[in-house]
Amino acid sequence: MHRERLSANVLQDLEDRSLWDTRQRMFYEMRHHGLRRKSKPWPTASDAHFPLSDSIIEKLKPHYFQQLFATDLIASFIPNGPQVAELTSAAAQWFDHRVKQRSNLETEVLSVIDSTLVSGTGILKVIWNHSKKQLDYYAVDPQHFVVPPYTRDLESADRITQISTYSVEAYRRNKTLNQDPEVLEQIIGALDEDTGDLGTREIKYEREGLTFDAKGKIIVWEVYYRCEESGEWRICTFSPTQPDLDLRPVMKIPYNHGKPPFVAFPYEVKDPGYYSSRGVVEQVAVFESELCKLLNSKNDCMTMYNRPLYRTAREIPNAGNLRITPGQILPYDIQPVPQQAPPISFDTQMNLMREIAQQRISTPDFGLNQTLAYPERRTATEVQAVSSLYEQSTDLRMRIFRIGLGKLYRMSWSLLQQYDKTDLNYWYLDTAEQIPQAALGQNYAIMPSGSADGVNKQFLFQKAAMRLEMFNGDAFINQAQLRKSVLEADDATLVKRLFQEPDIAASGQAEDQADEITILRLGFPAVVKPADDDLVHIETVMKYIEMRAGEGAAPQPVEGQMLQQHLAQHVTQLKEKDPKAGSAIEKDLNAFFEQAAQAAQQAAQQAAQSNGEEIPTEMANAPGVQPEQRIPQPPGMV
Repeated sequence: MHRERLSANVLQDLEDRSLWDTRQRMFYEMRHHGLRRKSKPWPTASDAHFPLSDSIIEKLKPHYFQQLFATDLIASFIPNGPQVAELTSAAAQWFDHRVKQRSNLETEVLSVIDSTLVSGTGILKVIWNHSKKQLDYYAVDPQHFVVPPYTRDLESADRITQISTYSVEAYRRNKTLNQDPEVLEQIIGALDEDTGDLGTREIKYEREGLTFDAKGKIIVWEVYYRCEESGEWRICTFSPTQPDLDLRPVMKIPYNHGKPPFVAFPYEVKDPGYYSSRGVVEQVAVFESELCKLLNSKNDCMTMYNRPLYRTAREIPNAGNLRITPGQILPYDIQPVPQQAPPISFDTQMNLMREIAQQRISTPDFGLNQTLAYPERRTATEVQAVSSLYEQSTDLRMRIFRIGLGKLYRMSWSLLQQYDKTDLNYWYLDTAEQIPQAALGQNYAIMPSGSADGVNKQFLFQKAAMRLEMFNGDAFINQAQLRKSVLEADDATLVKRLFQEPDIAASGQAEDQADEITILRLGFPAVVKPADDDLVHIETVMKYIEMRAGEGAAPQPVEGQMLQQHLAQHVTQLKEKDPKAGSAIEKDLNAFFEQAAQAAQQAAQQAAQSNGEEIPTEMANAPGVQPEQRIPQPPGMV
């Protein structure tokens, strides 16, 4: 596309949204300063700001932030094919480390959340930093992000323009930009609204107590547009002061995903269109204005009450110099003018306005405001019912936010696959791990791990505890994952320290029993510990006896006695834990050993008859089995 035409299109985009820019500056000022009185009833009258929108925004921010960081892993990886579960788990952990520990997402996302709540849409840019070899995230000021007014979403935009302002020093440090001194001399100039950079900058600096000199700054337009021939995205970088000068060579998007590196986070979904989403400030602006009026009227009324008007029956010389002080004896014929009480209660009216605004945004306040509005105390059931109604609206907003998070994670994963596949090391829950190379070559469906319940950690833990109580022992529910969810809701780090997969746990128990069998064979007792999985230990001993029988070798008398005693101890402990299962196991084991003893005695008698010898009774009672005999499997054994 011709440079002049491209520059003209961007300027037209700025002009088309000029009213939107004006409204954004007004909302910014309303949130931070309030809309002050244009005229006061008297010079020292009240001109206070009721920070309704700002208080709601600060209350909502943690809700959005916890969508990213309230869970153990920020994203769930779902394999698109028959991938091994270990690869999927390793990929999720490796991705979590790259995003949490080796990027600036945690700080930048707070600015994006704030922009979402204030302006209606937040913009986050994700690129690959070649020098740091990591993902870099940038929160883009919504007023410095321009799309045509008819744009439905970023994926279907004709062009996208990011506006950046540099000082001369900052421009020189950015080696990706043209450093030609002649070019630099031509693009330095004063900024104006036509370039789209000023926005709320002046108001922001004023709020922070700073001054902003627009002279001597460099403004850069980074324009993403579609190639007319191929439809591919191209990047053109120039200054609006000298649009014919390239600050970077025109190039295709260097990333494999082939998209502009921006993700939009709308606050709401209304009419189709990028600019249709409204922020919190716009939604409660009228209520904040009324609250400011009521607050100032109340303060003025209190001032009039504390400093009432006076009247006199006759003219007093130099009455303008008369000052009334507490306890003063008034001159003759001076009387205070009675003040009538206001027809309404300011507090009641203010609480009404605030409650309507909170219902509009779905941010219930069960603190001071509710106490003032409703003197009678609400029951826990009433509070729970109101909270459930508000949570439905909150869940919808969180779902909208998670749509943007899903796009962000998939774009980030694509960049990591493109540039970071050689570094396999990562940290997960204070443990050094290494991802298999095969896990990075798989395709996954990536979904954010956060949920609306993650807004309230206590509420999340209560729900997990209730699920555990409800489904404990249910054969249709994965008991291991059920218990794991409770640990995750309490503290994600506990999963690594306390949780053990059942297969791994059973394997460890069997290994412990194998070591104990070695001790028993030597004639020494093995201690039965309360933490032992008695079923696994019993099963391991029985498999050992079956193995010896299959080899045609019965256990020695001392060995057999020690094994029986050890089994009896496990059965006793199991009966204490689960009487029903313990009794069934005991019955089956008694039957087995009785059968085995009989078989061993018969075999000994046959051998004695053939040799004409008498076999000792203790040898006949040894718990050996013949190879052709099967060992009955007790209930619950695998």
